[in-house]
Amino acid sequence: VNKTPLAERSVEAVAEALGAAATGGKDSVIIISADASATHQSVITVMEAARRAGLVQITSPPQSAGQAGR
Repeated sequence: VNKTPLAERSVEAVAEALGAAATGGKDSVIIISADASATHQSVITVMEAARRAGLVQITSPPQSAGQAGR
């Protein structure tokens, strides 16, 4: 969360951390930046945590032209 690793990675702990970091409240945007080694489950966990925190605007970082289609 905000480039800081979390000690606890349960959905509840991630939801709490996201809620605390969401300075824009419910209008905050969650950007999930997962590389190829990230598990599908870890991305789903973050998405579920965001939903539980009431944060529904979820996106990924824009790809540079050299990364498109990879």
